Amino acid sequence: MSNSGTLRSAQDPAAYSFWVDEHVRFADLDVLGHVNNKAFFTFAESGRVVFLQTTGLWKPGAQRQGVIVRAEMDYHRELHYPASLRIGMRVTKIGRTSFSLGLGMFNGEHCVATNVTVVVRIDTTTREPVALNEEELAGIQPYLAV
Repeated sequence: MSNSGTLRSAQDPAAYSFWVDEHVRFADLDVLGHVNNKAFFTFAESGRVVFLQTTGLWKPGAQRQGVIVRAEMDYHRELHYPASLRIGMRVTKIGRTSFSLGLGMFNGEHCVATNVTVVVRIDTTTREPVALNEEELAGIQPYLAV
């Protein structure tokens, strides 16, 4: 299942329906005095974990879990300490065993980075992909971008 039509720009806050707040830590800075690129992946992970918990796709110890098979980040503006971030999330594609999660990271009105992560559902015993079930689909479909 894919979205129908063209997605809103990933840099448009109106494109997102799920939000998490995050704060830049002094430890996130690099020698140039701005937030290091690796810190943005940590921000994305923090937001993604809240999204997965809220939608019922991450339950500690559950037989079915999600693994990241792809993660990409585009950087749009520098970010400095101190700063607050709002991380917006949307599902951009739903497949048989996977879904793509798009994230936009905003400092005030400015989009500082965008991220796309592909999550595959697996059986934790066999380590093999499994189809998204009805409960999982019901958790993520409300966030499918249109």
